[in-house]
Amino acid sequence: MSKNIKSKPSYNQDVLKIIKDRHGYSYDYIRKSIRGDRVGIICDMLKTEYHKLNNESIKAIESRAHKL
Repeated sequence: MSKNIKSKPSYNQDVLKIIKDRHGYSYDYIRKSIRGDRVGIICDMLKTEYHKLNNESIKAIESRAHKL
């Protein structure tokens, strides 16, 4: 029997902490919102904010790496 192997997505923990501190939602709720398990206006807002912050953190890391 073959097993269905599904990899778990890894989220930027620093960005999750920022969103949790800013809005007060639990990590579980934020992750489910990003993944799409939860629907609604708040979930869409959390999802877009996560992607914005994550993209900015990636850009910051890349710019620091180029300076080294």
